[in-house]
This record gives sequence, C-alpha cells and structure tokens, in this order.
Amino acid sequence: MKNIWQEDNDYCKLEPLTEEAVKRAEGQLKIKLPNLYINILKQQNGGSIKFNAFPTDVPTDWAEDHINIDHFFGIGLDKEKGILDSDYLIQEWDLPRNLVLISGAGHSWFALDYRYSKTDPSVIFIDVELHQELKLASNFEEFIQGLFINIEEEKSNVQNSVLSEQEINNYCVQIDDAIRTSTPKEIDSLFTKILSTNSELTRYMVEKMRHHKNSQVHFNLLLYLSCCAEGENKGILKDD
Repeated sequence: MKNIWQEDNDYCKLEPLTEEAVKRAEGQLKIKLPNLYINILKQQNGGSIKFNAFPTDVPTDWAEDHINIDHFFGIGLDKEKGILDSDYLIQEWDLPRNLVLISGAGHSWFALDYRYSKTDPSVIFIDVELHQELKLASNFEEFIQGLFINIEEEKSNVQNSVLSEQEINNYCVQIDDAIRTSTPKEIDSLFTKILSTNSELTRYMVEKMRHHKNSQVHFNLLLYLSCCAEGENKGILKDD
C-alpha cells in the first residue's frame, strides 16, 4: 500500500496506532472502521497527507470542481483523541449524528457516514455555513483513490510557507505562552497575527485553543471562525 503521509509534518500526528486503540475506538463509536483506514493509520497515526484535493461534481466554497483536504485525523486515547472527538465536534457544530469525522475544522468536515450502515460507510463532505452535504465516495477506498494534488493550491501553499523552521518554532512558543497566560483579547490578537503566517501555524493555534480548559477561549474561537465564515471578523474580541 502506498504511503500517503507527509512524514516531515507533525500536524495532527498522534502516537503510533495500537490494536487496543482500534478496538476501543470501534467500541466507543459502535461502528466498524474501514480496513484501509486502519491500515493507513498503522503507517502513521494521523497527520498531513501528500494530496490536497478531491474532485466534486458541484461548486464548493473552495472551487468549482473540487474540495480541499490535506490531513486525516488519527485515533488517540489520551488528550489528543483524533476521530474520538467526533461526538464533541458533532455537538459543537450541529452536525448529523452517526458520523465519524476524519478531517476538517471549523464549518467544513469530511466524515465516514454511518447513518445507513455500521460496517460499510460512505465518505461525505459537510459545509455547515453553506448547508451543503456532498457524498464524495461510496466507500473509503474509493475516496482514497480519488485524492489528487491541485497544482494551483500547491503553489499557493509554497508561497505562503516562507518561514524558517526556527521562526515557526518561535511562533509555537509564543502560542503556547499565550494559551497558558494571556487574556482572550491577547490570544485573539496573536491569532490574528498567526493567520498571516502559514496554514501549519494557524492549525496549530486552532488546536491549542480548541483544547484549552477555559470555555471562554472555546467560545472566542467559535466566534472568530463564525465571523470569518461570514466575512465579519475584525480581529477584535473583548475581555469579560
């Protein structure tokens, strides 16, 4: 089986997958995961993939003929739970029940659809903001075969990622410090700055904010993403 992972990118990458984790995930979710999905996660347990697009027959928020996808969630039993965060995210974003989210953030999600079968899910895409649901593939294998690299988006990503490794590490330290000690307004100010750097850092900060123990930070993140989707965000949040 061909390796689909970007091995030098740790975004969404979890500890190596174990058989125990698979059994616990299937037991908790009350479904049977696709064999190909499990085998892919045995190569690497979540992370960025070598592809960045999947074709569609209808226009999406990304393009007229495709949707962007550049990572898969893994399976985690500790703080980072991967697909085991599905129930939480479904509730947060008012998504249909009986889905297992395998990629996405904010209002756009890719999922294994178990609404009609607990053992043979199709793969769907949901855009909450546009109230759009698309069936992308009849099964996970068909979905993997359809992934491709969109050259224009690849060029854009290259242009966007001009920071050195040291600069990225420095930003990560700033993010970690802000999450630990800063006010919601200060966190929002840093987040606005991070959005102008690259997608890797943006995702890093979104994940840090999403797992923050303070519910106000969760609310601010959801508000920010919602306002971004509506084109209304000014990069400003008020402290309580």
